[in-house]
Amino acid sequence: MKFFLIVFLIFCSCGSQAQQRDTLNIEGLHQQRIETNRKGMWVLTGWGALNMGSGIIGALSTKNAEVKAFHTMNALWGVVNTGIGVLGLLRAQKEKRLYFSDADKYKAYKNSKKLYLVNGGLDVLYVGTGLLLRAKAGQANNPARNRGFGNSLIVQGAGLLLFDATMYLSHQKQHRYWKKAAPEFAVTENGLGLVYHL
Repeated sequence: MKFFLIVFLIFCSCGSQAQQRDTLNIEGLHQQRIETNRKGMWVLTGWGALNMGSGIIGALSTKNAEVKAFHTMNALWGVVNTGIGVLGLLRAQKEKRLYFSDADKYKAYKNSKKLYLVNGGLDVLYVGTGLLLRAKAGQANNPARNRGFGNSLIVQGAGLLLFDATMYLSHQKQHRYWKKAAPEFAVTENGLGLVYHL
């Protein structure tokens, strides 16, 4: 978890430096969005691979049912997160080659923020489910397994919440630059419109 936090701090500082260099250019902001997502997908892929590796090793090296369940669930989350990260990296590569109008660039920026916001809500749900599994473990047929799964959901949900919150805030920092770079857009939280001056 400490490794994950350190990577995020480095990631955040790199993103803000690049933003300061190119604050008022729509294409620059668009490329910054893609680059922010690309870096995030590398972090997610690394987090997934770490959980996959440590989960497999942990599950195979213990006889404790709760610990085995914890590591097994972490390994499964690792497979999913690694897959999502790799797909995200491929998408970032593809986006660099695609044509986007200025309106499309802003729409993609808003959609990125929305995605991480929705995912953050799901992360809270994962943590809540983990807490519920732990709390109700005594009533289950296999209490040790439920506690292990619950602990894993709490760890994974908290890690992903940190990831999604960081990604959302990294994109949100661009909002004021979008308003300066594209004054012809009516940039609101409800939609995108064009402003015509007569």
